[in-house]
Amino acid sequence: MRLRWDSYTFYKGKETILYEDDYNFVIPIYDEKMIDDKCIQDEWGGYIRPVTPGEIEDIHYVTPYAIYKGYKVALRGNRIAEKMAIGPTDIDNTDSHEVIKALGIPEVDRGDYTMFVPAKDLDFYERVKYYDKYGYFNGTGKPYKVEDYHVIIKDGELHRHKVE
Repeated sequence: MRLRWDSYTFYKGKETILYEDDYNFVIPIYDEKMIDDKCIQDEWGGYIRPVTPGEIEDIHYVTPYAIYKGYKVALRGNRIAEKMAIGPTDIDNTDSHEVIKALGIPEVDRGDYTMFVPAKDLDFYERVKYYDKYGYFNGTGKPYKVEDYHVIIKDGELHRHKVE
């Protein structure tokens, strides 16, 4: 299981990842019915398609995080495993030194504080920032809405619930 972590948009009614590739914003194409003359075959045999703001909906950027012993922490990766790597986060402008000290997170490399904890001790969340597609494309976009979702694992699946 994986938490979401990236930029997403909707293209032809389907949610998809959006990323920058050689100065173009592109989306992966998984459905053969969506392949058109603008699609490019990548080095692995799949297809990507450069997109313009007029072809997609607004963009949302997803960042996973967790709460551990009452503190918000960054997840080092998005795959949920038995043990998870965590570190300090600035998700709400929290004092990272306070978090490091309170949780005893060791410095594993210059300025990199990480420790492993059981996933069962973490409460998972995703922060979603929504951007106007035109501002996002030209690099001037600021989020117009921010939402948090509590992520619960039930019956081997992830269930997201908006935090009010």
